[in-house]
Amino acid sequence: MASQTDAEREIEESRESYREWLAGPESFLAAVARHELPIGSALRIGVKGDVDLPDAGTLLTVAASDDGFRVDGFKRGPGVIRLGRYRLRLSHQNAPAVVVIDPEAARAPLSPRWYPYDPRFRFALALEPDPVRIMLGSTRERDRRAERVGWISFEVDDEACRLAVTRLVEPGVPADSYQVFFRDRTSGDETYALGRYLDLEDAEDGRYVVDFNRAYNPACAFSPHYNCPLPPEENDLPAAIAAGEMTPR
Repeated sequence: MASQTDAEREIEESRESYREWLAGPESFLAAVARHELPIGSALRIGVKGDVDLPDAGTLLTVAASDDGFRVDGFKRGPGVIRLGRYRLRLSHQNAPAVVVIDPEAARAPLSPRWYPYDPRFRFALALEPDPVRIMLGSTRERDRRAERVGWISFEVDDEACRLAVTRLVEPGVPADSYQVFFRDRTSGDETYALGRYLDLEDAEDGRYVVDFNRAYNPACAFSPHYNCPLPPEENDLPAAIAAGEMTPR
């Protein structure tokens, strides 16, 4: 397992990379529209399409299916495709949609900020298995399919904490992608009110690295055009997790 010094260096580098990405052409901040695309339906996007993008240079037909999308008849999963000056983010998430990204559009004056690295919020924890299919609330009209794979337990400032670990059951999500969606006593004050997310990392001894210095905001903290899962009630922590990403400046 990496030393604290190495872990801190890696996190600082990842934060700088994220800052650069937010200023780039596929950033959340460059999203200008969201078009819902129910399964079985299709949209013509581009020049003189259902979604008219005059600077696109061409026209694409995007259809949603149970297992992903079809673009001009070719199967593809969630992700980003180029269309002239635009990017189209194909988002499935049990509420398929196309998010239009325009690198040349004016952006909201938001920039990320983080707590200083604090090794007290980095844990190596065993997962208590408890698999069950669940539905998570979301910032859109439909819930998101997920599996609660188990629980992790730890202490912060003498407060006993327990979090459900989940895996989203959606096209494009790897089977080993474990996350926690959580709120804590900083939520709505120093950190984003909806809550924050954290990806679990494998440790060599079979436990998981749970490093809240890597906690991050959902895309919805930067744009209204995304579909973000809501933390389940059991993941409302009694402690203050003063680590990871704060509300954008």
